[in-house]
Amino acid sequence: MSAILLDAGLVHYEVIGRGKPVLLLHGWLGSWRYWMPTMEALADGYRSYALDFWGFGDSDKPGNRYSLDDYVQQVEDFLDGLGIAQVSLVGHSLGGVVALCTALRRPQRVEKLALVDTPIWGNGLSTSLKLARSPLSRLVAGPRAQIALWMRSLKRVSAAWSEMYDEIMEDTEKLDYAAVQQSLECILNLDLRPKLGQLYTHTLVVYGERDEFVDPEQAGFFADGTVATAQVVLLEGCRHFPFLDEPSKFNRLLKEFLASQLGQVLTVKEEWRRRYKQVEYL
Repeated sequence: MSAILLDAGLVHYEVIGRGKPVLLLHGWLGSWRYWMPTMEALADGYRSYALDFWGFGDSDKPGNRYSLDDYVQQVEDFLDGLGIAQVSLVGHSLGGVVALCTALRRPQRVEKLALVDTPIWGNGLSTSLKLARSPLSRLVAGPRAQIALWMRSLKRVSAAWSEMYDEIMEDTEKLDYAAVQQSLECILNLDLRPKLGQLYTHTLVVYGERDEFVDPEQAGFFADGTVATAQVVLLEGCRHFPFLDEPSKFNRLLKEFLASQLGQVLTVKEEWRRRYKQVEYL
């Protein structure tokens, strides 16, 4: 277990491997632990870092630092604290939003960007998440019901990942419910569509074809040519956690992207075709 003290508090993170730096950012209700299989897969060529956002996992719970801007600042301060000038960012869900906003705000710091099941427009979130913002829902159900919904989704992932289910549950019990509600509100109010034309970072966009939380049709915001540097892939049969549903296949795709050059078309290997559906490469 590693930690770094920033001006805003203590950030817990884990680090594996040697090579060029990659920072993995977890999703809503998540923690660094979701990324363990991916970090292990990258260890032979990359130095992978995975942190806990404010209010999640073992990082501090400052109470008033749960906005997207706060999380983007956390990422920047984390990189500064470790002396990392440039990094590849991999973000899932909420973490993808933070990664995208970081690339838009500090493009010189982000070498490559991988967005996994990332909401671009809050209107594309599931009805259950939209209802969670209502006063009645908060009164009757509250964050615990939202967490239960999330954990039911996790139960559908690979059997290998289920072995860590108890540890995942321990991480969710450490959540600050203020972070749960405030970060969800930020995502529901999100609309990054007008800013996508300002993204020039080499980008991989991945959605699970059966994502039950984020509409995979949001991939179209990248596949329509607005982001000339983006490559879009739908993962057939995967839900909101493709890196857990099909870890070996997802990790091979990610490694190929991290090793690729801008403009290079990723090759979907023949043995991947049962699970991978190539939508469009730009």
